[in-house]
Amino acid sequence: MHDDLQAAIESLVEEYDRQVREVHEAHARLSEVTATVSDGDVTVTAGPQGRIDEIVFHPRVYGRLSPTELARAVKEQIARAQAEVAERSQEIMAPLMPEGLDAEDPAGGAFDLGALLPDPPVRPASGRHGREDRR
Repeated sequence: MHDDLQAAIESLVEEYDRQVREVHEAHARLSEVTATVSDGDVTVTAGPQGRIDEIVFHPRVYGRLSPTELARAVKEQIARAQAEVAERSQEIMAPLMPEGLDAEDPAGGAFDLGALLPDPPVRPASGRHGREDRR
């Protein structure tokens, strides 16, 4: 029976370690998510959590668009790039989300990935009858 308990504990520890690895891998992937979108006049690159990393204007844009139109084009491309980053982030997180928790929450950046980790398994104390030796 002791061997069965030890095997069950080892199995729990292995499962815990696997889940920790998956969360760390997801975190690394989330930190690399980017999206670049363009309408031909304005190109926007968004990074992790929708951070805007770059805005590039095609040279012809200054003669074609009024300042108001250019501002609108920039805002539209920013929104598209951020939406794409959010979607990719949700795809990364979805397999890790506990049932009933929406993958949209972590994409917003205010989510603690550590909350996805299970509680560490408790190893039984070594000693007689499962109690710690007290010397």
